[in-house]
Amino acid sequence: MKTIDYRQVEIRKGFFKELQKLNAEVSVYNIYKRFDETGRFRALKCIRDDEHKSNIFWDSDIAKWLESVAYILAKKKDAKLQKLAKDVIDDICSNQLENGYFNSYFQVYEPENIFKRRTDHELYCAGHLIEAGVAMHEAGVDHNLYAAMKRYADYIYDRFVVKKDTGFYTGGHPEVELALVKLYVASGEEKYLDLVSHFIDERGRHSEETYPFAYNDYDQSHIPVREQREAVGHAVRALYLYSAMADLARIKGDGALTEACEAIFENIAEKKMYITGGAGSSPHGETFTFAYDLPNIYAYSETCAGIALALFCDRLAKLKNDAKYHEVFERVLYNNILAGESKDGKGFFYVNPLEFHEDICDYNNSLRTKLFCPLPERVEVFECSCCPPNFTRLIESIGGYIFGEGDGVAYVNQYISAQAIVCGAKIVLDSSLPYKGKIRLKVSGACRLRLRVPAWSGGVTMRVNDERVQPNIQEKYIHLDCREESVIMLDFHIRPRFVYANEGVWYDGGRKAVEYGPLVLCGESCDNGKNLCSVSIPSLARAKVSEGEFFTLEVPARRMHTDKSLYSYEKPVPEEFTLHLIPYFLWANRGKGDMQIWFL
Repeated sequence: MKTIDYRQVEIRKGFFKELQKLNAEVSVYNIYKRFDETGRFRALKCIRDDEHKSNIFWDSDIAKWLESVAYILAKKKDAKLQKLAKDVIDDICSNQLENGYFNSYFQVYEPENIFKRRTDHELYCAGHLIEAGVAMHEAGVDHNLYAAMKRYADYIYDRFVVKKDTGFYTGGHPEVELALVKLYVASGEEKYLDLVSHFIDERGRHSEETYPFAYNDYDQSHIPVREQREAVGHAVRALYLYSAMADLARIKGDGALTEACEAIFENIAEKKMYITGGAGSSPHGETFTFAYDLPNIYAYSETCAGIALALFCDRLAKLKNDAKYHEVFERVLYNNILAGESKDGKGFFYVNPLEFHEDICDYNNSLRTKLFCPLPERVEVFECSCCPPNFTRLIESIGGYIFGEGDGVAYVNQYISAQAIVCGAKIVLDSSLPYKGKIRLKVSGACRLRLRVPAWSGGVTMRVNDERVQPNIQEKYIHLDCREESVIMLDFHIRPRFVYANEGVWYDGGRKAVEYGPLVLCGESCDNGKNLCSVSIPSLARAKVSEGEFFTLEVPARRMHTDKSLYSYEKPVPEEFTLHLIPYFLWANRGKGDMQIWFL
C-alpha cells in the first residue's frame, strides 16, 4: 500500500487542525527559544568554546526542529520561521567540511576520532540531518541543506563501503538507515539504497563496541537482523532499525526481512506494549525487557519510542497492509504520543508513566543520589531533548498517515479530518474523533473504498446518500464501491469499556482500565482525591460524559476505607463516590498530583 504524502493532504478543522496550529504558533518557536538558550544553535558555528562545550547529540535535536519547520512551511507562509531556519541551515552548510562531513561536536573537539567511536551518535545525528535536508527539499523550502546532506551521505558511503577505514561497522544508534531510504527515494540514486543495505546486512555480523553496562542486544547487534524475532534493547534504537528493515524489505522484496519485521511487531503488540501504546518499559537503558514486564509507576515509555513505534507501524502497512498496524498506530498516537506535550504547547514529557504518586517524587527529590522517577509536570527542555522536536515533526506530518492506495483501492486508515485525491477520487473526511465516533466522508469520483473499522468500535452504523446500508466488513475494513458523488455517514458507537491485561502482567492483576474510543482514560487526585489505588469501578453502565475544561467521564465508583491502623482485622468500608476520568494524554496539566490508569 502506498500512503498519500502529507503535502497532498489538507488537514481540515478539528482536533488535529487545532494541534497543528498550536505547534506552528507556539511549540516550534518555544523549542527554538530553549535550544537557543542552551547553546544548541551556537554550536553549529563550530567555534571551540570549552566553557560551553557542545553535546554529541545536539545536531539531531536541531535537525528534527528543522524537519518540523519544513512540514509547517510546506503548508503555510511564515517569514519569521523561514528566516530562523535559513540562519540555522547557513551555519550547517558553511561549516561543513570539504569532504562532506558535518558534526558540530567531533569536527571541533575530537576531529581525530571522527568515525572511531561507535557509541557517540555520529551516524544518528547524520541520519536526522539527512531527514531534515530531504524534508526541506521536498517541501520546496530550501535546497541547500539537501545538497549538503547528499555530500555527507556520499562521504559516509566512501568511508564505510569503499575504504572501510572506520572504527566500527554499523552505528550504535540506528537511524541513518531509515534516513538514507528517504534520500534514495528523493534522489533516485541507488548508492544510498546500497548504503542502507550495507548497514542492515552488516549489523549483528561483527563483534562491535557498545556501552560498558550493556550487551550487544542493547543496540540490536547481537545477531543478524534477518534472524531477529524479538524486540530487544534500547526501544528507540530498536524501532528506528525495524522501520528501516521494513523499508528495505518493501523496496527489495526481501522475504526474510519481512518475516523478521512481522515477528518483531507481534512480539511488541502481544507482549511488550503498554495499553497506551508505550514501548520500552525499563529506565535501565530505556529498554524493552521480557514478556509482560510492564510496570506502571516506573514505566519508561519514552515519547520518542512511541513515535518510533508509529513509524514502524506505518512502514509495515506499506509493506503489507493490515488493519492491526493502523490499530497500534492509533493507540500510540492518541495516548502515549499526545501525552508528550502539554496543553499549552510549551512543555514536554520524555518519560510517560501509567501511574504517578507525588509523594514518591517528593521523596526522590529529597535524596542526594536521585533514583529514577518520572517528572510530575512537563518541562520546556531536557538535557537530552530528542522528544520535543520529534513530537512536532510527527504532528506536522500527520496528514501522511491518513489515506492510502493500492491496486486501485482507496484506503482510509485514520479518521482525522482531512481531504485528498486518492485513486483519482476526491475524499473529504470530517471526523469527530477522539471524543465522538461520527464520521462523514464525501467522495467525488468513481472509487473502490476501504474504510477501516477501529478495534474499539462498539458497532457500525452506515448511511450512503442518506440511505441506511449494511456495511460489508472484511478483514476489519468496510468495502464500498462509489460510482458517483457519494456522502457516507459512519457511526462507530463509542462507549466506555473495560480493558483487562493478560495475567502475565502481574502489575495489573485483578485490575482494569477504562477506554473511550481510541482514548485510554485515567484518574487524577485533583479531581478524585488521594488513594486512587483503593478505588474500584463495579460497572460502566451509568457512566456519563461531562464537557468542561477537559473531556471527562463520570463513573460511579467505590473507595475503600480502613481504620487508622497500619494493618487491621476489620474489613474495609466502601464509600460510594463519582470517579472523574480524563484522557490519559491530558494528565499533569493542572499541577502536580497523583494519577492512575488501572483500577480495582
